Amino acid sequence: MASKIYVSGFPPSYTQKQLRQIFVPFGNVKSVQVQRDKHGYFIGVVQMSSPEEVEHIFGAQQVFQVEGKHLDIWEPPDSEAAQN
Repeated sequence: MASKIYVSGFPPSYTQKQLRQIFVPFGNVKSVQVQRDKHGYFIGVVQMSSPEEVEHIFGAQQVFQVEGKHLDIWEPPDSEAAQN
């Protein structure tokens, strides 16, 4: 498991700082980037300090919501995960 996760479903007005605060309870958040994908949707890229912290995020089975919207969280594709 990589130490990076992707997040989508948050409002376009959401900042990197706000996105970071969602994941702070799960460990050390090394970096957060908010970018647009090729379809114009906002995607958050969250880098945790260890794969164990990412496992904790997925293992919590918590429903992450922002302003009443469900966030989708997934691991990067295998080719990107290999680079971590």
